[in-house]
Amino acid sequence: MRRIWAAAAAAGALAAAGCGGGGGGGGSVPEGASVAPASSIAFISVNTDFSSDQWQKVTELAARFPGTPQLIAEIEKQTHGLDFEQDVKPALGPEVDLVWIDAKNDGNDVVGLTKPDSEAKLEGLLLKARSKGESKAALAKVGDWVAIADSQAKLDRFVAASHGDKLADDADFRQAFEQVDSGSSVRAWVSGPFVQAAMDKGLADNGAPPRLTHDVGDLKAISGGAKAEDDGASIELNGLIDPTPDPATFDPSLPGDVPDGVLLYVGTTSLDAPLKTVLRLVGKSLPKFNSQLNQVETVLGITLQGDIYPLLKGESALAVYRGTPDLPRILFVQKVDDDQKAESLLRKIGAIAQLGGDVRVGTVELGGETVHTLTVPGTVTIYDGVSKGKLFITNAANLAEQTISGPSNSLGDDPLYRSTRDATGMPKNVAAFAYGDLENGLPYVLRLAAQSGSSVPPEAFANTKPLHGAVVYLVKDGDALRMSGFATIK
Repeated sequence: MRRIWAAAAAAGALAAAGCGGGGGGGGSVPEGASVAPASSIAFISVNTDFSSDQWQKVTELAARFPGTPQLIAEIEKQTHGLDFEQDVKPALGPEVDLVWIDAKNDGNDVVGLTKPDSEAKLEGLLLKARSKGESKAALAKVGDWVAIADSQAKLDRFVAASHGDKLADDADFRQAFEQVDSGSSVRAWVSGPFVQAAMDKGLADNGAPPRLTHDVGDLKAISGGAKAEDDGASIELNGLIDPTPDPATFDPSLPGDVPDGVLLYVGTTSLDAPLKTVLRLVGKSLPKFNSQLNQVETVLGITLQGDIYPLLKGESALAVYRGTPDLPRILFVQKVDDDQKAESLLRKIGAIAQLGGDVRVGTVELGGETVHTLTVPGTVTIYDGVSKGKLFITNAANLAEQTISGPSNSLGDDPLYRSTRDATGMPKNVAAFAYGDLENGLPYVLRLAAQSGSSVPPEAFANTKPLHGAVVYLVKDGDALRMSGFATIK
């Protein structure tokens, strides 16, 4: 059964390859939701209108990857020689949907839906598939749609449930899909209550109180989509939560203060807010946690409320660079309002680290300023300090020096970063964002994997060449939190 749908699913995979994501909204509910049971836990809709502009773009993007012919050959091998153009394409309607009835049987309780132009061609495809070694698939008409499952019992359950309430009439389902661009190659939805119940159960099994995640809000639904564009691929992911979180936003400025050559950059603001939420939930899960935390604060002479939270209110950035085969170079930068207070906190942390006996504390002159060091002999040296309203922590002396003196070439001036950010359409103010230099970062990761003994085939390096940059950002969009982004493919 899974092989019958492999070609249709491959379209979505190609559209999503290397994704980031564009803007959201303006979506419509897939037609297949009109026959899918409201009790379903997940729904994926694939655009199989092969004459559409979206399919043309998928094909063009796929052609840029040297490995596409091998992928097609592997799909044909898995489907025992079924030909996509001759066998699969004529049998499918403009929309193919996958509906998960429940989460049992390792997630295999899934039914396919399509509205073929010719049912005879669809039946011919299934007949040919069986003759080539496929397991017997069961078919049933549900209105104008054809439902397909890999067992009659599964199909009977779906048909019986489809006589009741429909997904298309569920308010949360509709709202979730309306967040997603209807022109996407692939659109997906997952039941929020199902996900949240699973999370609560996992936490409760480890001693947390029931319904702990509801302390943050009620998850109504998760939806997303992937779309092929002229020069890349976009993706979006929406979370509908009641009440909708209202994260602090910022206009990123630290990219202009960190050196270029970044492979991965993550920026955000007001880290104190999520930290408070996490610690509050931990306190509810562990009865002794808060009292133990108070004792630790007393012993260390450092408090969350007076020292840590105020420090984390401004813009933060984490940048990753090429490094040694064992460890990349990493730079953390935090904007601070009070340089002296931030410096005092770093010194307290250094003194505490030295008490363990395995850490050596020292100083070094970098960029005309005194920078403190924490060294674990034989492993790593950490450089930290505060300069011009910025606290920095790094494992590379040159990154510390450039942060102090100001980089001659910054990430903010990097052409790849700027072009990728602009292609993404990232707004001026965001809650968080991430940038990845795929052009240089992916080969670096593959080389590290090869040096560590992993088998990395040569074609893996070749297939990274079309991927250039990616940006993903988080914003509040009406009643949803939306993560959008874009990856350039050339």
